Amino acid sequence: MTQRSSAATAVLVVAVLIPSCGGGSPSSATPPTTSVPSPMPTPPVGGSPGAASCSLGAGSPDAQCGKGSPRLLDAVTNAMDRLVQQQPALFDKTDEAGIGSGQYRVLDKEAYLNGLVANLAAGGYCAQRDPDDYTYERIQVKNENGFSETFDVLTGTGFMRRSGYVESCTPASFPIDRSGLPPAGSGCGAPYPPEISRMACKVHFAGGEFDTLDSTALVGPDWEYCAAIGFTDGRSICPVRPETSPERVPCENWRTGNARDTGLPGPTWTRDGKFCTGKASGCEHHPTNAWALLVYAPGTFQVCAQTGSCCSVEVQR
Repeated sequence: MTQRSSAATAVLVVAVLIPSCGGGSPSSATPPTTSVPSPMPTPPVGGSPGAASCSLGAGSPDAQCGKGSPRLLDAVTNAMDRLVQQQPALFDKTDEAGIGSGQYRVLDKEAYLNGLVANLAAGGYCAQRDPDDYTYERIQVKNENGFSETFDVLTGTGFMRRSGYVESCTPASFPIDRSGLPPAGSGCGAPYPPEISRMACKVHFAGGEFDTLDSTALVGPDWEYCAAIGFTDGRSICPVRPETSPERVPCENWRTGNARDTGLPGPTWTRDGKFCTGKASGCEHHPTNAWALLVYAPGTFQVCAQTGSCCSVEVQR
């Protein structure tokens, strides 16, 4: 059983160096024209259509969740059948995940998922797309507040999934007030990372036309949180997620905030207190990784999160 809750943390501001840095390892190859990733679209507040109007009331953020015997599977499959009848253009009925299975290829994922939620709501259920699901594809359903169930209704290859029971939660786990939590569908789910307490930075590659700096947002000290996300070596200070987690970048973006110069997700980089605007300024943003910086001239380089936690590194070229 798992508990849907967030961990507390203390806030410290120090500069430390660690071998693994945020957003993946940048390349040392000569970059194309400087750009940074676009911000992720913000899905509807409350999870998805139907969540905000749940007549059964709120769920519990402390619900206990785990495998059980699904009670609402028929409601979900009936919602699928109705959607196939209502909007046949959403499906390729000549392509099934198993002949005769009725698990057709989905041609419009967003319309399919939102259509299921709408059909469940029309049938008297409370339903929403799971805001903590990295892919934002699972559906949460309830018909009372004593329990709720989660279903994975779409395969990784894009077909309907009719037997996608995931877990049951007691009491119902949704909807909850998401104030202070990552936006629904952001890709950053529970356990939610605490505020950034420090930044780490280092020279990742040196030499050639430019040096590459890299950085990582860290949280802690918080043994419980670090262990819950997979750091079982006893550390109390850790990144918001392991480097291989698909939630690493979304959680970093949420907790780090937007850079002061670009307005895009990621930390703020400066050289000798001035923004990095291109080669003439001595530095520029990495074209694909907001957590990395291309350095053309010596100086003191600083990287900061929105909490004010910063790290500095001296570069001699």
